[in-house]
Amino acid sequence: MKPSVSALTGLIVVLLAIQSVGAWSPQQVQEATIKVTEKGYEPNQLKLRVGVPARVTFVRETEATCGTEVVFPEYDIERKLPLDEPVVIEFTPQESGEFGFACGMNMVKGKLIVSEN
Repeated sequence: MKPSVSALTGLIVVLLAIQSVGAWSPQQVQEATIKVTEKGYEPNQLKLRVGVPARVTFVRETEATCGTEVVFPEYDIERKLPLDEPVVIEFTPQESGEFGFACGMNMVKGKLIVSEN
């Protein structure tokens, strides 16, 4: 028994709809690079989406600040930032809101703004 043209058309429409909402695409990764300069974190704010893995690379370009490490208290993340060496931090935001990050002395500060979309 051959499937009818209308059944095949309906199946194609459903498959295209699923593909258009990203149900078949691999989960994306949110990527950003933050430089640590004499001015602090550049940029000092990142916008992220809930439930989407994030990969944030820090590059410390100066010795003129206390930004030798970065701390994300709400994510229990603390990393040393060697001069001129990229440091990759990976995590997945689980809730929306604003979350701070700072140097170990809490003097150089930045913010994550996490939203549902």
